[in-house]
Amino acid sequence: MLELSGITKGFGSIQALSDVSLSIAAGEIVALVGENGAGKSTLVRCVARDTLPDSGKVAVDGRELGRSPRDAIQEGVSVVWQDLALCENLDVTANLFLGRELATHGGLARAAMHSKAQRVFEDLNVAVPGVDRPIERLSGGQRQLVAIARATLDRPKVLVLDEPTAALGIAESRSVLGVVKTLQSYGVAILLVSHQLDKVFDVADRIVVLRHGRLVGDLHRAEAHPDDVVALITGADVDTTAGKQLRRLHSLAEQLADADASSVLPLTVTSLSNALSVDRLAIFLTEERPDGSVLRCSASLNLPARLEAAIGEVPVGRHGGFLGSAAAESTLVVVPQLRDRRGDQVAGVAQASGLAGAWAAPIAGPAGTLAVIVGFTDAVAQLQDEQIQLLELFSTMAGAAIERGRLVESLRTQNRSLVGLRDVLETLAGPEFLQSGMTAALDALRRGIACDFASLMLSAPDGMHEERASSTVDDDRLASTARDSIRRRLLGGPSEPANVTVTPFEWSRGSAALACVWSDGVPSEEARQVLAGAANSFRLAMERELKHEAEQDAEALRKSRAMERELTRRFGHELRTPLTAIRGFASTMLQPDVEWSDEDKQRFLRIIESESGRVGRLVAQLFDDSAIGSGTLRLSRHYCDLVAIIEQAVSIAGPGTGDVVGMPETFSIWGDQDRIEQVFVNLIDNAFRHNRQGTTVEVSMVDLDRAGQVVVAVSDSGVGLPPDVIDFLNGGRDELNQASGLGLRLARGLVRAHGGSIVAANADGARIEISLPIEPEPEPEVD
Repeated sequence: MLELSGITKGFGSIQALSDVSLSIAAGEIVALVGENGAGKSTLVRCVARDTLPDSGKVAVDGRELGRSPRDAIQEGVSVVWQDLALCENLDVTANLFLGRELATHGGLARAAMHSKAQRVFEDLNVAVPGVDRPIERLSGGQRQLVAIARATLDRPKVLVLDEPTAALGIAESRSVLGVVKTLQSYGVAILLVSHQLDKVFDVADRIVVLRHGRLVGDLHRAEAHPDDVVALITGADVDTTAGKQLRRLHSLAEQLADADASSVLPLTVTSLSNALSVDRLAIFLTEERPDGSVLRCSASLNLPARLEAAIGEVPVGRHGGFLGSAAAESTLVVVPQLRDRRGDQVAGVAQASGLAGAWAAPIAGPAGTLAVIVGFTDAVAQLQDEQIQLLELFSTMAGAAIERGRLVESLRTQNRSLVGLRDVLETLAGPEFLQSGMTAALDALRRGIACDFASLMLSAPDGMHEERASSTVDDDRLASTARDSIRRRLLGGPSEPANVTVTPFEWSRGSAALACVWSDGVPSEEARQVLAGAANSFRLAMERELKHEAEQDAEALRKSRAMERELTRRFGHELRTPLTAIRGFASTMLQPDVEWSDEDKQRFLRIIESESGRVGRLVAQLFDDSAIGSGTLRLSRHYCDLVAIIEQAVSIAGPGTGDVVGMPETFSIWGDQDRIEQVFVNLIDNAFRHNRQGTTVEVSMVDLDRAGQVVVAVSDSGVGLPPDVIDFLNGGRDELNQASGLGLRLARGLVRAHGGSIVAANADGARIEISLPIEPEPEPEVD
């Protein structure tokens, strides 16, 4: 793709480049490194044709580049310079198309440019805050991404990046390097200039080193070490055996210190193979079994398939041949020729696989041999003193790493158990410890002790068993095993299987048991201890639940009695006035010494009828008020005509008692027609009963659509509402004094039950505004 041949460039007496040649294939990332003044920038300028070399040539796909930067661009070469050269006052899109804007009908095709800019960032798998955001409002990493996007707008063949991560943080550098890898997948040849070797080793396929204008190294990343690259940059000697081995040991120590348990053995095998120049290696870990110790092959390198299949497990001791002897005696065993080890199964299979010699070196631990490193050779096996010393050093580091891994794993297991128990305690101690809380606690317990099924079962006095909660990985067989084991234990039957642990306990309502099942293996002692602690926590939670239920029952009884007293008080107060009127007019008509005219009798009867209707309404209101207070009020909602409801309410309150103004002919809302009518009847009736004779009442529609609600006002010309009533209607207090009547309480409760609101104020009388929803609430979305 990109070919540089014999590039030489001088500036006066300074020779910047001397006979530099390198090539970059399509889809390859080559890093160019070197000290300041090594010639990196001059080489980039020669590629970009920003300057011309004194001799040599630069070609792309076999075609030599022209003499100008435009010639380089036309041949598919694009450069992102370190200073980025972005226009701060322009947005992202304008910077991308600067100098190559898209036009249409004599103007800029802004929509097309925005769309293409968005596609460019999508192709790079990155995002910027917006393609219309000014550059001055972007971070350093975002600006770098914009510069790269501009350079790749027309998908170049070759991309040169000059220190793209020099001033970026870790996260921003990761984003930029991710874009570099994406461009590599598109087949772009990339020349990456950088001082940051850690970034270079993250992405580069090859590393090219310049020193004093000369190319002094062209290394494949997999074969190079950062120390080697530093040595080439500085001119230090990189060829001494001691230096190589020290760097390898240093590298291995660093990697083993950071590696998790699963990576320790592969790292050791790879590093030891390089250090000893042995191609075929394996590491066997020691495992204790009921019938004796065995060596299990845990990592290998380049072993013949037949040999690897045959040595999966080897007994420790003489029955394990030279490998088992090395483990049992904790000593290095060298087998110069495998054919001399008759009766040794490992040696026999290795010889049959075409190998000639072998050796086995133990990795010692505090309690004996942790593992054995085995090497196989194609010729007679022999280890020099230097190799034995290296082997001992590697074994020591690997042993420490294995011990650390085992300790970490043990601590991780114990910590997982403790975290699981903590989660159980936190869940059971929380506010929701009923069925959902029990299930969540069992989930935490199952995760903490790494079991596959957990169940809590209760035993009733009648001998029946009820599963209170369970946590499972959807294995019916495990669930059946656990439940059967619990029932047997609660009934005093035989013990459970080895993979099941049942912990019974007693509580106020009888017996209970907690059971866990492991599909593979048996529970550890730590798991049994955690299970015992969890059983006690479940017992306490269940007792707390009983106490909570008793407290709820007592509170419900207290509220019931309080509501009963309040209902009796309100009932007596509200009925006193109409009953007095009924009794008075009835006794008046029954006086024997007074003769009433037919007109008076009809008037008395109308009053008695009116007050009787009022009594009926009061009884209904008292029941409604009780239902609102207890949360049991039910509404029968449908679309109804609010104008007709208001007119009906005015007529019920009495002919001529109120005026309806500012109303449309009809207006539909979603609500309970009878309850809404009841609201307006109460408000109109209250306005007349608590004001002097001659007070006017007006019902008007204030707003037909205020945030999805209709607003209706009931106004009167009376003395106004007391401050405590206004405070009550506006939601500032929950109780209303006895003298204020039941109607206002009921009106507020019914409006709120509809999802509306009520607001009261005094202005030349009283004014109460009622807001009611026009449409039903939308159904909640279901995920």
